[in-house]
Amino acid sequence: MSHLAIYRKYRPSNFDEVSGQKVITTILKNAINNNNISHAYLFTGPRGTGKTSIAKIFARTVNCENLINTNPCNQCASCLNSLSKECVDIIEIDAASNNGVDEIRELKSKINIVPSFLKYKIYIIDEVHMLSIGAFNALLKTLEEPPSHVIFILATTEIQKVPTTILSRCQVLEFKKISPIDMKNRILEICSNEKIEISNEAIDEIISSSEGCMRDALSLLEKINSYCNDKIELEDVRTVCDKPSKKQIIKLIDLIFSKDINASIEEINNLYQSNYDLIYILEDIIKELDNRIFVNKEKNSELQELLSEMITIYDKMTNSSVNKKIIFEIGLLDFMKNNESDSKNISREIFLKKEDANITEDNVKEKSFTAVIEDKAETISSFSNEEFKNIRINNTFVDASKDELNNIKNKWIELKNYAFDKENGAIICNLLDGAPVVASNQYVVINYLYSSLADKLNEEYKKVEKILNDYLQLNYHIVAISDLEWKKSREEYIKKINSNEKYNIIDDKYITSTENNIEKETIIHQENIDTKIYELFDSVDIEIK
Repeated sequence: MSHLAIYRKYRPSNFDEVSGQKVITTILKNAINNNNISHAYLFTGPRGTGKTSIAKIFARTVNCENLINTNPCNQCASCLNSLSKECVDIIEIDAASNNGVDEIRELKSKINIVPSFLKYKIYIIDEVHMLSIGAFNALLKTLEEPPSHVIFILATTEIQKVPTTILSRCQVLEFKKISPIDMKNRILEICSNEKIEISNEAIDEIISSSEGCMRDALSLLEKINSYCNDKIELEDVRTVCDKPSKKQIIKLIDLIFSKDINASIEEINNLYQSNYDLIYILEDIIKELDNRIFVNKEKNSELQELLSEMITIYDKMTNSSVNKKIIFEIGLLDFMKNNESDSKNISREIFLKKEDANITEDNVKEKSFTAVIEDKAETISSFSNEEFKNIRINNTFVDASKDELNNIKNKWIELKNYAFDKENGAIICNLLDGAPVVASNQYVVINYLYSSLADKLNEEYKKVEKILNDYLQLNYHIVAISDLEWKKSREEYIKKINSNEKYNIIDDKYITSTENNIEKETIIHQENIDTKIYELFDSVDIEIK
């Protein structure tokens, strides 16, 4: 084939041509200059950041006969041999497909053979984390004390999967994602060479879509260039990447701010039916809001609230198995309804003191007294989240049962059938984000990745318990905790059991006494409010519900 992909055609041939890895190239060049070359290197970092390219450059550089500024000349006999397909002294091994003990044993059997042509024999093992445990063990001794003519270069995108015994025998170099500036300069250089016309906005979109991966950026550039006949514009990039236009994103944001629920849902459906990825849409909304707040300095609390909500929805969508469209729509509905009610409510504090009142008869007719009374009645309960959690976690462990837990788990998946319920869909989606982890015949503990999600559920625990009873016939008292809290509680439980200590029931005032007290206090408080209202507005017709 005569055609060569752009990312291959413009693969760097020396250290100075490498983009965005100045620290790495400086370390390697200094090692060569000072004759302080390590016997084993491990390159780690995201894909497409130059690990394999630099490994090949390093292999040529240490063998080059005529270095130019610590770069391979690419013209001497050694460099030409290194670049040829017939080179047998630079051995590349793909650990993904050669990950067994036998392959490593074969490597060990040949390692003592001196190089055929070059000064050093270089072993480049890509995706080294894919080696089996047996293969790693077989490699250990050789990696620690290889022959003087051998250099190992290991490369991985997942260093956490490489045993520490391997890491300790290598000089580890950490590659970073390519910076937007370095990527832009490289793309501009390549476009100039290839006679490709492209706008700055289009380049920025390519960089954003490639997420610091130079290989992805250049592959995308070539793909878009094949799509376009003329100059590459922003919308061309978004079309090829299956992203909606910026106008569509701005339109959706405007609909959300207008509180037009039906139109917002319809627009999401239109985007979804056009096969646009909802994750990309959400990312674009977040970028647009971030730009308005932090670049354009728009001072609008609603912008910040929407940005915060979009980040929460993004977190749910990327960490949940629930239909992403449902999570997206429920999140937007929550935001629009909450902000709609916030804009209509008046300051509740005006009813606390008679002397603070300065309200005309015209003002009164616009106020929602029912909302005031209901809100004040709700605030009587001094809900202590920590106390609530401690009581219910303890009581769950008193009589914890695997059978009870399995019963709940079997029914839990049925919640997805009600995720779009008009009245309770938002809470049900929150429930689906969690997972039951321990249960007794009365209690169940629900585990969440983040404490914010758990606390939100605990604040509505009565409603949640009613939903579980109504929809799944699960009659339990619930408590939600974060992943960190669950691990701590589980450790405490194991420690107690091992010490022959027992859990004893703690009086759960959130079931009995507290509810009665709240009801009683609410009545008294509402009577006080009634009196205050009649005293303040005796000439106004008032209906108190």
